Amino acid sequence: MVEALGRQRRVETIVADMTRRPLDAALKDLCQIVYLHLLTMDEDKLRDLYDTGDIQFYLIRVIQLQLHGHRTTYDREVRRFQSITNPIEGDFADE
Repeated sequence: MVEALGRQRRVETIVADMTRRPLDAALKDLCQIVYLHLLTMDEDKLRDLYDTGDIQFYLIRVIQLQLHGHRTTYDREVRRFQSITNPIEGDFADE
């Protein structure tokens, strides 16, 4: 099921819609955190969410919590890292 969501790029679509901007490196990290969350959750719960169609609402809630929470994985691993580092500028940044 997680593989199907990945092929459909459901998480990426929801993140882009919620933030109203293209996916940068930090938002791609957020997507990976959400996929990891799905992979580690109880399979029966995930299957139930998928079968009932509630997976969309569940993904939105997980993404909201990650984006707006101050003790989330996204906050600890992405935001705080960005706050103590400087971005690489120039043509070689995308290589």
